[in-house]
Formats: sequence, C-alpha cells, structure tokens
Amino acid sequence: MEKEKIMKKIKEYAPAASIVLVAACVGTTLGNYTPPTYEVQAKETVNEEQADQTENGTETVKGSFDLPDGVYKGTGTGYAGEITVAVQIQDKEIVSIDILSSSDDAAFFNRAKAVIDRIIEKQSLDVDVVSGATYSSNGIISAVKNALTGEEDSGETGQSQSGNQAAEGSSKTVETVTDAAAYKDGTYYGTGTGFGGTLKVKVTISGGKINAIEIVETKDGSEYIKKAAVLLDKIIAGQTTNVDTVSGATYSSSGLIQAVRDALKQAAIDLADTSSNLNTDSTTDINTDGITGTIPYNEGIYYGSAEGYSGDVKVAVVIQNHTIKAILVTEKNDDADFFNRAMTVVKNIMKQQSTDVDIVSGATYSSNGLIGAVKNALKEAEKVTNGETADTKPDTTALEKALEEAEVLQEEQYTEGTWAVLTVRIQDAKAVLASEPDQTTVDQAFQNLNQAIRLLEKKDGKEDEGVVYNNGIYEGRSLCVPDDDADFEPYNLTLKITVRNDKIVAITDIQGDGASDNQSYIQKAAYGKSGTTGVVDQILNSGVADNIDVVSRATCSSNAIMEACKNALEGAKK
Repeated sequence: MEKEKIMKKIKEYAPAASIVLVAACVGTTLGNYTPPTYEVQAKETVNEEQADQTENGTETVKGSFDLPDGVYKGTGTGYAGEITVAVQIQDKEIVSIDILSSSDDAAFFNRAKAVIDRIIEKQSLDVDVVSGATYSSNGIISAVKNALTGEEDSGETGQSQSGNQAAEGSSKTVETVTDAAAYKDGTYYGTGTGFGGTLKVKVTISGGKINAIEIVETKDGSEYIKKAAVLLDKIIAGQTTNVDTVSGATYSSSGLIQAVRDALKQAAIDLADTSSNLNTDSTTDINTDGITGTIPYNEGIYYGSAEGYSGDVKVAVVIQNHTIKAILVTEKNDDADFFNRAMTVVKNIMKQQSTDVDIVSGATYSSNGLIGAVKNALKEAEKVTNGETADTKPDTTALEKALEEAEVLQEEQYTEGTWAVLTVRIQDAKAVLASEPDQTTVDQAFQNLNQAIRLLEKKDGKEDEGVVYNNGIYEGRSLCVPDDDADFEPYNLTLKITVRNDKIVAITDIQGDGASDNQSYIQKAAYGKSGTTGVVDQILNSGVADNIDVVSRATCSSNAIMEACKNALEGAKK
C-alpha cells in the first residue's frame, strides 16, 4: 500500500479526537442493525457542520417535549382493547417507543407499528395512520399521547366502533392433497384467498420439517382470523396441510391452508426428481445408478450444516437404497469461485459413498464446510434410524441465569416506565422457557431481557459513586489500514453507542467507508456466525469493550468495532 494513500486517509480524520489505528481491517456499511429492545433506533448524534441536517441533506426535526429525561408509560385504545407503551425522552426528544402490551390482532398490529417510526421521525404525534391498520395505529398514537400529556382517549375499541363483520359462510371446502416427502430448509411465503381478500403467510422450514407459520398479511376480521389461526398449530403438529377448517371461520381457514400450501410448493423436494433441485455445480453430472452404497440409514432427506469460509454451508443429503443419491447445497456464503472449486468434494463423496475424501487445494475452508455439513446430515440420519429425535434442544442456560438476576431486583428502586419494560421482558422469557423454542427464539429473549435490565433507571436519579461516564449516545470511530499484504484500501469505521450507568447498552449505525465487498467481514465480526457470538453481543452482555473475543476470519473488523467503542467512551467521560 502506498504511504501517500494511507496518510491521505489519516488526514481526513485529523480533526477528530482520539483516532484509533487498527491494522488489516475490512468492512462496509451495516445500517440495518437495531438494538433488540427498541422499536426504533435512537436519535443520531451529528457533527457541528451537520447539526441541522441528516445525511441526505434534509432538515433534522428536533423534539420540543418539555419533560425531564426518563421513560413514561401510557395507555390507549386499539381495535380489540388497551395498548400500553413506554416512551423514552432524552433532551426533549422521543428517542424510543416500546410496546408493553396489546390486545389487537398480531398481523394488523405489526403493520400499525410503522407509526412509531413516523412519530420518532417527525417528533410529533400528528402523523398519518397505517392504511389497513387504522384502529391499532390510533391506539398507539393515543398511548404515546397519554404517556407524554396524561390525556386519555374515549376508551371505545375499534371493534365496537366498526360493528361486527358479516359472518363467514360455511360452504367453503378444501380438497385433500398429497404432501411432499420433504422440504428444503429456509423461509417461504405463500398466498391464499380468505373472507376479506388475499392472505399471506410465512412458513419456516428447519431440519426438513415445517417449523413455524406466521400470518403476515390479512384483510379478514381479527375475530375470524384468530379462530382460523388455530389450524396452523395442527399443520405443524401433523406435518400436513390436510387439516379440518375451523367452524365459524371457514373462509379464513381455507385461505390459510391455501397460503401454506403455496409456500410449501416452493420448499418441496421430490425424491424421485432430486436432480432438478440440485445446485448446477454439485452432483448433476454424477450418475449413481451403477453405484451401490452401504449407508446403513433409513431412506429420506437429511439436513446438515458446518462452517465454511464466510459463513455456514448447509446441505440436504438424499438417501435411497442405502446409497447417497444426491447432495443439495441449500445455503452458502463463500466466494463463488472458491466454492465452485470445493464442490469437487461433493462429487467425490457421491462416487465413493463416503465422507473420507480429500479437500480441494486452494479452497480448504469451503471444502471442509461441505464435508462437515454432509457428515452432520448423516448424523441426523443415524438418529432417525435409531428412533431418536433429530431435533436438538436449545441451550437456555444464559436465559435462565438472566431471569434469576431479574427476579431478585426490587420494583420500588426503579422508575415505573423502565420497570414496566422489564416486567414484560420477564414474562416473555418465562413464556419462551415454557414452550418448545428454537435457539434463535431463546437467544432473542435473552438479549431482550438483558437489555431491559441494563436500561433500568433508579427512582432517585442519583448516580452511583465512582461513575466514570455520562449517560447518552456517543459516536466512536477508528481508522483501519491494511497489513503488508495491502489487499484493501484503508477505511474509516464509525458507530454509535448508548451509555447507561457506565455500561454500553446499545451499539448502532456501524458503518465503514471501504469497498462494498468487505460487507461480509464486518457483518461476521459484528453479529457472529454459527457457534460464534459476535463482538456486538459480547460487548452488550458485558457492558464494556474489554476482554472481548474476536470472530475468527474477521479479526481486524472485530478489533475495529472494539476500538471504535472505546473511542466513543472517551467522549462520554465526565
């Protein structure tokens, strides 16, 4: 790397205090991250020249809520009942709105939450409601108004205002179909026709099975869609769409079944024609008709994953007549050139009917990822053959520990608003532990509960002795330069942290001005990969940026995020 180029980058950041140099870091913009317990991102801090403008040049709206900093609780009336929110005020601005409870239909209510962004953006309650979710939108606005002004709405639900919708007919029938033998892992969307129009669902396939079904769009009345939604549990339990419609909600039931079937068509794998589903670089040119395997497992399609170079490699392995008939790559994150070279190991596994094959020189990580994924798929096949469950139980240790910590806290010591948020997160955590969740659900509940604990405010407003940092939002930055290989241009990394009680409780707006192909590295460093916790979660869990493990093969980006956090803390010092 030419010295002049590096010095040019350094000079660009010369006015900023405490610039940190981090060798060999790569990265790009990650603007979509939102702290887990906030409905919207906290307000941004901008420099002197940008004080009245956002990045796109439009004027920033400043808040004018004459209230002390803190969290305020309020209640409004939605379609089906009360909606309760917690509103955080900082420097006379609304910086976050958290939904504490709601009785409204989830599909409508999730759409209505868009008004939260509008309120934050305009710093005003005079915002447009969300089309198709009017009552829920007005309920959220009323709840925020109640929190900030004490003003109460009429208390009349949208359901009583609109009157009961016409009853659904009962002549709608759904034909019986033959379900697919197995499905590709992933998320799929499907549509059907309900009583009020189009219904849309999201179906999640995990381990080749229907794992979750969520209604994402509906025009049917909440009363009917709630009745019909019970059949979704039956579909998951029986792993079939041949279920009975719900009496009194026949059209909604039929629409949901149609939508689920539409989604499953995209995920279906036909054992008789697996070649049409295979990656063109995998096994399409391998004829297994003359190959006799000795795989001692039941016929079926089994799924496995392992770590490649840039992320997980996932495969589906088809076993018939004790032979590996096909290997389908369902997900990969590695560079295409390297991965396509590594696909030779898949062909060799097919030919030799064994995972004891050589890796491809120059594509070691991708090769090992493919071999490991196939091995893990065969382990699942072994479990099924032995009558064991192929599903693994999630690790709930961290969530249980956080719950114990939360339950010994004393309500009288904390403000009503922050305690209300914690109460909801405790209830959510208990509900997760009482269900049969996957690891992602457990991890999210843990993050939400941990965040609520960190954001607790004491009633007396007094800081503990020895407090080093001011509460608030601070920007940090670091300058990343390449090592002797000079395989990328130097770039600036910036982020924002939220400090509360001497701890970092949120990290947002992680951005790098480097090349776009560096995104996978900063993504991996920030949020981790299979079996590895990212730098962001580690910092939030400990509250500090010290003694944090870097993410392998994203070492420099990991260090850049840590150093930028430390740089931000310098600006937060008292």
